[in-house]
Amino acid sequence: MSELRAGFARRDITQPIGSPATLGLRVTITEIWDPLSATACVVEAAGERVAIVGLDLCGLLAESHRVIRERVAQATGGAIPADRVILNVSHSHSAPYLSDELQEILRPLGLRLHDDAYAAALPDLVAAAVMEAADRAVPVSAAMGRGRVERVAANRRPRRADGTVVHRYGRPPQELRDLPEGLIDPDVAVVRFSDARGNAAGALMVYACHPTASSVGTPPYVSADFPGHARTALEGEYGHPFVFLQGCAGNQGTGKWVSGTAWDDTVAMGARLAEGVAAGLAAAQPVTDAGLRFGVSSLPLDLDPFPPVAQMERQLEEAAREDNFAPIVAVGDALVVARRLEERRLARISAVTFGPDLALAVLPAETFLEHGLAVRAGSPFRDTIVAAYNDNTLQYVPTREAFPDGEYEVNGGWRYIRAGEGERMSAEAVRLLKSLGAGTR
Repeated sequence: MSELRAGFARRDITQPIGSPATLGLRVTITEIWDPLSATACVVEAAGERVAIVGLDLCGLLAESHRVIRERVAQATGGAIPADRVILNVSHSHSAPYLSDELQEILRPLGLRLHDDAYAAALPDLVAAAVMEAADRAVPVSAAMGRGRVERVAANRRPRRADGTVVHRYGRPPQELRDLPEGLIDPDVAVVRFSDARGNAAGALMVYACHPTASSVGTPPYVSADFPGHARTALEGEYGHPFVFLQGCAGNQGTGKWVSGTAWDDTVAMGARLAEGVAAGLAAAQPVTDAGLRFGVSSLPLDLDPFPPVAQMERQLEEAAREDNFAPIVAVGDALVVARRLEERRLARISAVTFGPDLALAVLPAETFLEHGLAVRAGSPFRDTIVAAYNDNTLQYVPTREAFPDGEYEVNGGWRYIRAGEGERMSAEAVRLLKSLGAGTR
């Protein structure tokens, strides 16, 4: 048995009835469709220890992200430092969007982004899951596979026959559903950890697609969307925990394949993802253990100039008077970045390697799929899995080629980076992986 150890644990993080709906501000939750979870995987070897946490949240931004990582470090007595805590959100649009800084900006306007008590409790819940996972860690071997997922993801930026790009959102009209699927990653990547007797301790699954099958407008209900339904089905079948990590889904969504009610589509897509995971498990090949390695890099990205802070504050007040949630949150999120620009423009890139066969690279924000594919192609490891959404602060990270086409991900108010900065970020991830890969073969 190798020196690698892994453990898993979970905490319920379902938001309460009466709390603000996702980005809805004045809309409140009236129904829980299915529970939300924080699922932790702790991997360790030769003194290196990393916590990988999948959270059923829409967003977790800079200060909220930092507070949770530091709470984990404190709870573990420094055994898992804050920079070795990966917090990946699924980005379900029917789950909380947490930003302590934006909450404070909105408070004087009489608005709530999230429930204060809920946000205050979350760091302890995540820390408890990580500590339990660390306590449960046992010697394991790893195996990795990929399985095809049918009719869940499609590119959110398809082209019409005239060459123009359109935004295919989560539940669009038939006209947009009829457009081509476009570039996707059709596979879910699966990493299974098994003990000396061959019993699985748990697994990671990474798939790139906006979980928007459940959301209609601003939904007054809570759902983990299709990843949650897939996880429930898989755990019932295999009897061990699964951690869902969102991939580079900035331009990936469910919009082409919705066909029924929001609930029916969510359940159906969860079943299709579970089928892909099962295929990946069946195809999984052993990973050669050459010790766990971890690396992190903070890359300062060039952003478009923001208006003066005072002007942005006036824009926010005007949006609040009109009670239009989208510009309120968009301007507020941008204001959070503008007020602490030098700090907030840092792109945090993490990587965990398991010897020459397997690496996990984790990018921030709503990174476009092409960047993840570029990291995978440039990596020195036999197979590299790329996740994103580890801090949503920088919002959309399009490709250079996407800028001339415009549309929502480029000009919808949640894109700060300049053209080409996403490519710099993926190149930095490759550089980090190559530095970790030295000497593994």
